[in-house]
Amino acid sequence: MDPLALKAGQHCLGHCAGEAAIEIAYGNVRATPSHDCAMVVTGAPTMLLIDNEPIPTKSIQILGAGQSLTIGPPSEGIYSYLHVAGGFSTAPIFDSRSTSPREGIGGLHGGYLRDHDVVPLGDSVPLIDTYRANPGLCNMEQRAVLTLRYVPGYQYDELAPALIQRLNGEHFEVTAKANRMGVTLNGPLLKTGVESLLSEATCQGAIQIPPDGNPIVLMKDRQTMGGYPIPGAVIESDCVRLAQVRPGQKVRFAACTPQEADNIRWLEHHYAETRLR
Repeated sequence: MDPLALKAGQHCLGHCAGEAAIEIAYGNVRATPSHDCAMVVTGAPTMLLIDNEPIPTKSIQILGAGQSLTIGPPSEGIYSYLHVAGGFSTAPIFDSRSTSPREGIGGLHGGYLRDHDVVPLGDSVPLIDTYRANPGLCNMEQRAVLTLRYVPGYQYDELAPALIQRLNGEHFEVTAKANRMGVTLNGPLLKTGVESLLSEATCQGAIQIPPDGNPIVLMKDRQTMGGYPIPGAVIESDCVRLAQVRPGQKVRFAACTPQEADNIRWLEHHYAETRLR
């Protein structure tokens, strides 16, 4: 859900881009390694404890065999990432170590990790001093209103001008109906008058407007097909920001051109690559 947080931890430990971490929503995780290992936690800031003793966050720590690592609830944001030197040695599916619980494939057993699960660790790798600095890619800056920039789609001009005016001019609120599939927003109802459409492919960030008028921004684990009107799609970088905000956060939509979206993507990728050198 937060690719920059994932990339930051991979860089700290000298991992390749495809190495897996454990994604944790809202913290409250305890883990014990079978052998000594280096680890780092990135993403939403949390309180870290080793054997109930606080340790510095955002830096590499050595976790001894049998010691208990506690990852507390984050002070802000939602998703944190536990990285271990050498990665996790789960069986890759389609050249990926990610997990898709809805389809029941990937990861440890095709689902979310459960109490007492044992995740196999990869071969430990020597740490390089240049990897020890926190690249600081994660931005948890609090904003009264989060702007979600989106590229209008082909249905944008087919929707009523009054609906588009509300979409672009009003504030919405993130609800508790938010997960890896999508984030439901509450605010001025966007009544399209369309009960259903022929199903078509969806993309990350697609703004679906169901019959109840409450828009849904589709996220990483979205359904592949959808039959609701879609005025446009939120750009990737703002999807990451949306993923890390909690229920109650105010958001607003702002249309942008494909060229503006491409420029934003290039600048953010350039920033990340520069920080990770």
